[in-house]
Amino acid sequence: LVEGKTLRELAVSGSLPLKRVVAIGAQAAEGLAKAHAAGIVHRDLKPENLMVSRDGYVKILDFGLSKLVAPESGEVSAMPTLARPETHPGTVLGTVAYMSPEQASGQPVDFRSDQFTLGSILYEVTTGEKAFQQNTAAETMAAIIRDEPRPLSQLRADAPLLLRWIVERCLAKDPEERYASTRDLARDLAAVRDHISEITSGVEALAAAPARRQRRLRPVLLAAGILAAGIAVGVLAVKALSKAPAGAPSFHRLTFRRGELGNARFAPDGQTIIYGARWAGEPPRMYLTRSDSPESRPFDFPLADILAISSSGEMAILLGSGPTGVLARAPLTGGAAREVLEGVLYAGADWAPDGKDLVIAHVVSDHARLEYPIGKVIVESREEDFSSPRFSPGGDQIAFYQSDDSGNASLAVVKTSGKERRTLSSGFGGTPGVPCWRPDGREIWITTARPGENPALYAVDLAGKRRLVARAPGQLELDDISRDGRVLAAHHTVAQVLNGLIAGEEKERDLSWLDGSVLADLSGDGKTLVFTEIMEGSGGRVAVYLRQTDGSPALRLGEGTAIALSPNGKSVLASVHAADGKEEHLVLLPTGAGEARTLKNDGLEGFGQGGGWLPDGRRVVFTANEKGHRPRVYIQDTEKGAAQPITPERTGIWPATNPVSPDGKLVLGMHSAGNASLYPVDGGEALPVAGLEAGEIPVQWSSDGRSLYVHKRAGVPNKVWLLDPRSGARRPWRDISPSESVTNVPRLLIARDGKSYVYGVQRVLSELYLIEGLR
Repeated sequence: LVEGKTLRELAVSGSLPLKRVVAIGAQAAEGLAKAHAAGIVHRDLKPENLMVSRDGYVKILDFGLSKLVAPESGEVSAMPTLARPETHPGTVLGTVAYMSPEQASGQPVDFRSDQFTLGSILYEVTTGEKAFQQNTAAETMAAIIRDEPRPLSQLRADAPLLLRWIVERCLAKDPEERYASTRDLARDLAAVRDHISEITSGVEALAAAPARRQRRLRPVLLAAGILAAGIAVGVLAVKALSKAPAGAPSFHRLTFRRGELGNARFAPDGQTIIYGARWAGEPPRMYLTRSDSPESRPFDFPLADILAISSSGEMAILLGSGPTGVLARAPLTGGAAREVLEGVLYAGADWAPDGKDLVIAHVVSDHARLEYPIGKVIVESREEDFSSPRFSPGGDQIAFYQSDDSGNASLAVVKTSGKERRTLSSGFGGTPGVPCWRPDGREIWITTARPGENPALYAVDLAGKRRLVARAPGQLELDDISRDGRVLAAHHTVAQVLNGLIAGEEKERDLSWLDGSVLADLSGDGKTLVFTEIMEGSGGRVAVYLRQTDGSPALRLGEGTAIALSPNGKSVLASVHAADGKEEHLVLLPTGAGEARTLKNDGLEGFGQGGGWLPDGRRVVFTANEKGHRPRVYIQDTEKGAAQPITPERTGIWPATNPVSPDGKLVLGMHSAGNASLYPVDGGEALPVAGLEAGEIPVQWSSDGRSLYVHKRAGVPNKVWLLDPRSGARRPWRDISPSESVTNVPRLLIARDGKSYVYGVQRVLSELYLIEGLR
């Protein structure tokens, strides 16, 4: 009896105009929100059940479906509706193509199942393509449970960034990562609807931008340009959201220069913000800004970043540009900084709520410590690292990150007395930023990532339950939460970039492949490069790639972390992380035809570091550790035999280093940057490497075996030397000057003949945002 057309009939020719998509979506979400508030879950939402009347109102039909309904024509849903008079555990109820993962697997459903289905419908009418359509109903259900749809931006480039975020959140596999209230979903869609003209005009403005503005984006990676355009559209959408209805998050951009952000903290007044940044290749320094001003004023402290600001307005700052530095105290109003303590970690201090004392993360003689007040140890370990301590609002607990030798990180809390230490949440894929307590002290917000995903904002309660708060393209980094619940967060667009100079060429070549290329090995003739892709471009899984340095396309060899290329170029040694009940292990991946082979390494773990091949092409060396022990270097025959240690504990092979001498008799073992020894393969006394300076890393042997190529990661131009490891004599080889605005070269590969080199750097573009309305 409703006069109008179903959404299926409206979209029969494909996608709909964006303005109509968000208008229909907002009305449908509002209707669902009212039903959900009354305790009603639809369970069978689909385009046939959304009727748009002649006057533009959306009607939701067929609530409480309890019998089989046959389609009236071939233009409607091609999938059958499966139903029973009532819902039973394990029963599949709903239209297959629009089921939620919990429906498809026969699990109990609640209002968040309707959110998933609405997300599927919005995806379809925006792109003209079903999110999970397969050839059969069974295949479609399997895709809903385990697969992700093609990114909406690939199918509809003009789709607003905020609409993409909303659809992606609705399509989260875990119901906990969808909206906590359908009313919030309706408000977000209404915000996009009400500002759709402002948002889409941003795309047109970008397209019409003068050439001189476009040239500011380096064309090294086309993907980086696409991401930058997406961020610009997002900024316009964020501006529109600042006028959104109550309940919708609003984003206010605070920084506008090109470069990389450090830490950021609220001052006691909640309006003044102090942050660290390295703009346009300048040295890192601190800046002051206000939420109502686009301008930033620099402090005079050189090489400094903010750690915390006390309730009385005193700053704790970190002097230096490395992972550790000197803790200092300085007044917020300006003046000289008073140095307090060396060896404090980045983001490694926080003021107690009363502003009298600091808790610090400190490293002393290989012991990681949390101290409160300074000098009183409340947590200490030789097996774990501690970082980013933050006080609870009541001042009785401290949240912090803890991580083991393998890099596995978790969130923990401890009483200020040092008692009742508890791990709340683990399995982090990354821990940028700091853990921040909500003002009521009931939750700790963190930024972390699942493997292959960008960091997003999560909340963890004191029982350890984790929920998604916000996700965005690029990487989010949580910095601070004010006393009234406003959030300081950085947005980073990150790419791991590879550049190199190949024998016979005069200019460096861009050898990057996807967005997260991390160097592993370079063949002796400089013609073959092995690297690992670690970010989104690899499809959510860390993968090993091989590429010729002439610029030909890269070849994906398999999953894992690349370690070293065999002398004959036919195999790559790689490590595979523990998953699906399998232990972490080493594999040999063929570069041509053949099957991957797993090496037997019972009782060992922590393989994802450096390694190498002996010249015979049969034996390999690698870093690993027995459970409960520190890393050491092992040697193993790939055809037979078990791994045998050749160095003491606390010794390893630096990643992207060729550790084996040309004659195969010595292995370079690193104790720390600037401290290394040569270990005989067949046993015998170790020989310390002479003349190695603090922070210096050997990366390759010379072809005659008499020298090591060495460099420091910090510093641009990056100076590379040839060092005699026995006498300590050195001579300069060359300076490497990256075209990127960076201050260090973390990984460098040099061909043994010295005619080719490849290095990797990280490109980061950051913006700082003040966010209101997150829940």
